[in-house]
Amino acid sequence: MADDLAQCYLMSYPPDVAASDLDEAREEMNATFRGDYGKLRADASTTAWAGGRLAGAIMVVTHSIWDAHLTGPFIIDLFIDPHVRGKGIGQALVQHAIATCCDAGDHTLSLRFGQGTSDAAMRIYQRLGFRPVG
Repeated sequence: MADDLAQCYLMSYPPDVAASDLDEAREEMNATFRGDYGKLRADASTTAWAGGRLAGAIMVVTHSIWDAHLTGPFIIDLFIDPHVRGKGIGQALVQHAIATCCDAGDHTLSLRFGQGTSDAAMRIYQRLGFRPVG
């Protein structure tokens, strides 16, 4: 599964945005599971599969290590295999994270967006009620 995650992660981002090769992608996934970006919420983090292949993943931690003013869980990554984009997989993954965090009693779910955030991901976040905070 670790190699599947790394491969999907690598394919999901434009060149020079995330990992530049499979080894770097593996290290990013290892860092995520080590807790380098915060304590992973296994309940809210999940994968999606299509046709026996990993189609995407969402990774959620207990709180942002970058933004102390944000309380509650934090989405550190959402990535979708480009071959299956546009099929609702990203939205389903985010909805899973929202529902799981709500069920756990969390009142917020936050994320950051930047250079690697696709227009499609931005539309998902907006459609699901995410709003910019200052």
